[in-house]
Amino acid sequence: MGQDQMPLNLHDLPPELLDHIMFFLPLRSTLDLMVNKKLRSVCEQYLYRFIWLVAHPYRSLRLLDTLAHRPDLALLVRELQIDLERCHPEVIVKSTMPDILQPDGLAPLASARNIRSLNIGGLKWLSDPTLAHISRIVSQMELASLMISDPYDSPPNDDEEVSQMVISDLRAILQSQPQLEFLRLTSRAVQPALLKSIEAEDVPNLRKFQGTTQYAEAFLNAAPKLAKLDLQIPRGGLAYSLVDERRRGDKIQDLAISLDFYQVSGLDDFGSLLSRFPNTENLYLRAYGLHSRWLLFILEKIVSCLRVLPLLRKLEIRGLDIDPADTEDPDAMLLKFKKYCPALERFIDTRDRQWVYIPSAEDGSGFRAKLDCQLEYKWFSHISDLPPPVWYA
Repeated sequence: MGQDQMPLNLHDLPPELLDHIMFFLPLRSTLDLMVNKKLRSVCEQYLYRFIWLVAHPYRSLRLLDTLAHRPDLALLVRELQIDLERCHPEVIVKSTMPDILQPDGLAPLASARNIRSLNIGGLKWLSDPTLAHISRIVSQMELASLMISDPYDSPPNDDEEVSQMVISDLRAILQSQPQLEFLRLTSRAVQPALLKSIEAEDVPNLRKFQGTTQYAEAFLNAAPKLAKLDLQIPRGGLAYSLVDERRRGDKIQDLAISLDFYQVSGLDDFGSLLSRFPNTENLYLRAYGLHSRWLLFILEKIVSCLRVLPLLRKLEIRGLDIDPADTEDPDAMLLKFKKYCPALERFIDTRDRQWVYIPSAEDGSGFRAKLDCQLEYKWFSHISDLPPPVWYA
């Protein structure tokens, strides 16, 4: 560097490079960088791009208050997961809310016109007539991802009139989102039988669905581009959740299954479930309720079921007390995966370690499992909610 050149500092970097740097910084460091107008602008674009506040109703309320005072920030939001429990009309009547959020606190949500991924939790907004304005707000967005999450403690609604209203509103929302690629429905969002009315024009570009197997059946036939499924096994276990053989499971390439082993008396039905998706290339298993002393027995059963997936290339198993790679004979266990799935290339264990299969002989007649790398995931989540704001307490 010449003597007449001034040393570069952070302010001299282009906004695009600063934004890339923000990705690698912890949240606290990003906040500390907001010392002038330029850096504040860059930091705000990063901080408000992706917002995850599920199960944090008071943080969500503060966010709405902030966006009401700063509409420019609302336009920065691309992904929003929010808990609107404190915006229910019955709660608002009993509380004090600042004028800027009146009458229902949701005006800032309508101003966030650039949201592409949305998850609204804390309210039964599809089935509550007093919350119809939320459906209208959602219908005006241009979403690629939509997650409809009812409160965890809400019972399913068996009222026929309400159920018909729910499916009608759901179809209207889906029809307003022609570019929707991902949809998640919780088990209490709508009666499974009513989803049979979903048609291809409702979900023309849907590529991934997350929900129970009963819900998945409706979208397997309706969604022409569906290629990924994330299945939750409902109470009652596998015997009550098999996907109908007539459904179009052969188009699924990525399959995730959440399975509670406390609800499983045998794994014969597990193989039957997998056989509905013979073209699966990537399989992700989340196992719950599995005691360590049954680990090897259950693992052997799982391995034997994988033979129905001849095209499987990537396998990931989570939720085990110990990893298959940590058993007394890890090579034997890892090679069993390869034995039943000849096309298998990668296995990811509970510790985020990726194993690859490479030839063990020069003629390629055998394989061995080799530790390839340690995967790292960066995600941010609030551990606890904030206390009620002073104007709400």
